[in-house]
Amino acid sequence: MKKGIFFVFASAFSMQIYAQRNDSINSKYTLMDEVIIEGVRKSKDAASELASKLPIKNLENPQVTASVSPQLIKNRNFFTQDQMLQNATGVAPSWAGISPYYSIRGFRTRSSFRNGVNGYAASDMDPVNIAQLEVIKGPSAVIFGGGGSTMITFGGLINRVTVKPQNAAFADISVLGGSYDLQRAAIDINRPLDKEGKVLARLTGAYTYKGSFQDQGFSKTFFLAPSISYKLSDDVTIQLDAEILNKTATNNPLYQVTLGAAESADELNLDYYRSFNDNSVTMNNKAVNIYGKIIYRLSENWKSETNLVLVNNKTPGDYIRLRLDDNSQNVTRRVYRMYPENITSRQVQQDFVGNFKIGSLKNRMIAGVEYYHYLYGIASKSMNFAKVSAVAADPQNAYFNNEYITEQLALKPYGENYKAIQDHYSLYVSDVLNPLKNLSVMLSARINCINNKGTEDLLTETTSGDYSQTAISPKLGISYQIIAERIALFANYMNGFQAQAPQSVNGQMTNFQPVYGNQWESGVKVSLKKNLLDAVFSYYNIDVTNVVRQNPNDTASYLQDGEQRSKGFEADLESSPMSGLFLHAGFAYNDSMLIVSDALTQGLRPVDSGPKLSGIWYVNYTPQSKALNSFSLGVGGSHYGKDLIINNTNGSFYTNAYTLINSVISFEKIGYVFSLSANNLLNERYWYGGRGMITPGTLRQVVLSLKLKL
Repeated sequence: MKKGIFFVFASAFSMQIYAQRNDSINSKYTLMDEVIIEGVRKSKDAASELASKLPIKNLENPQVTASVSPQLIKNRNFFTQDQMLQNATGVAPSWAGISPYYSIRGFRTRSSFRNGVNGYAASDMDPVNIAQLEVIKGPSAVIFGGGGSTMITFGGLINRVTVKPQNAAFADISVLGGSYDLQRAAIDINRPLDKEGKVLARLTGAYTYKGSFQDQGFSKTFFLAPSISYKLSDDVTIQLDAEILNKTATNNPLYQVTLGAAESADELNLDYYRSFNDNSVTMNNKAVNIYGKIIYRLSENWKSETNLVLVNNKTPGDYIRLRLDDNSQNVTRRVYRMYPENITSRQVQQDFVGNFKIGSLKNRMIAGVEYYHYLYGIASKSMNFAKVSAVAADPQNAYFNNEYITEQLALKPYGENYKAIQDHYSLYVSDVLNPLKNLSVMLSARINCINNKGTEDLLTETTSGDYSQTAISPKLGISYQIIAERIALFANYMNGFQAQAPQSVNGQMTNFQPVYGNQWESGVKVSLKKNLLDAVFSYYNIDVTNVVRQNPNDTASYLQDGEQRSKGFEADLESSPMSGLFLHAGFAYNDSMLIVSDALTQGLRPVDSGPKLSGIWYVNYTPQSKALNSFSLGVGGSHYGKDLIINNTNGSFYTNAYTLINSVISFEKIGYVFSLSANNLLNERYWYGGRGMITPGTLRQVVLSLKLKL
């Protein structure tokens, strides 16, 4: 790599999660073998290994994860990530722009990680290759870095765990259809390519078309995810994956709200079925992402793992924002045309992982180095189109289309045409020690050097905003099992960081230090026998410091003394109290406040922090009698409290609290699975949003699916 060879030595034992045909995660970990399919492991234990990149169980991990398990994914008949995340405690939907955002512990984030490495893309990938979804709570810079606000935030991150090739031949084909012209076909084909089973291949893919409950709106997606595993020897395994996405869609309605006639979304009285759009006005998301991994056993106690990631995304097309004007009586459509938006990244991550003893002291350690290169580029034009009534019929719909927009934008100059490049160089180490049999102590740290090469304006041929920053992040934790393998008390201190770009003051650039988020958390984890109860109860406090704000005494200058606090309580419970019955429930409370801010917002709850209260629940039952044991019935729901979209001393605007109920009934035999599900069963009208914008939620959708196991 430029600026010297960034050769990586890190200790990483990163467990590979294999999705079995029964959609459960089966494996037995040893340092000698990446995964041995031998017995059922708990989903929460798999989540803990992914969150720490170490072979530790849930009760040994002082960090909290919320897991959407393979069994939940299967039972709920999901086909989008946002549906899956309705089963993750403390996760609420946020801004619904080009790609969905979510709020976690008072901070907005996206689904940007894949198998523990940054796979940032302009759009959510299709979930056809997802084995499990992990929500890793709190600032997690030590293991996952701090690439930027869209990649990792102080509340937590979302990690996709993908399916891997198996040493068995099978093929699954599924088709489904539903309300709003939903059509979907998916495949999952696995084959060993040699007699010895050293070369394994798997191909998953899906085509999806869905319309909208509104007068206009659609999405058409093609996704393909090939994967191959090659065991060169007993000591060396190479894995190569790809994700190929081509998506054409209208964007979700995004109403930009202002303080005025209404205080809540329900008071706006907008036509719920009206989109203010045309199906010819679309955006195209294209992605070709490559993931490579080399696993090399160095000895009985050490292994090396090298991750190589290449991400390429292009997003040409039109993005529309709807501004509510004149006390929300009129709508101004603002169109952004991208020619296109480009996102590329390169990542090399080299880890060394050990499972060893020093005397009688047991250690599980990962030490690694990482290089991350990120480029963002965009060329775009934008303009406002004439106001139309928000409450009456829209005669302009007859000509508000792609052809008309193209004619108007041709008269406009480029509004922006630039590229920005950023490089990260990181060194990290994490060690879990066992000074006592039931006591686990985690000691971790990361140093991250950020080199931002600035923003190159291609219109003026100038570059500005270049800077370098160094961040140091510690991570400490302790877990004590008061009843071995059953009940553990835990506490952690975790840190995260975000690079802070310089600001121009009177033509002079002012540089800043990174913004830091520090979390203190404590709680209890429970794991009773025979899956009677798996539970996590935790209280957290996150303090964000070094926030840049305008100087109240001189609006032309800036201070870096802003503070924000987010604290709350979470409870997550799973139980299988009897054969065939599965119960899941979660509750989250978040209290966020801007401690030091500008005069308009100080002491108030920040926007984009999500609802104060949220909860989820799900019940699934499979009768045990011979006559009915092929049937399965599931009913679940999620509740989200009011969410502040605008909040300052001049007033506030919020989305109202809402509850969604979902249900599914399925019939499964050896060769097929037949399912009927209903999302938003009660046809609730609701609004959600962020970044000053709100979006109407999808009304009741009935989905019928058939999966063939060949």
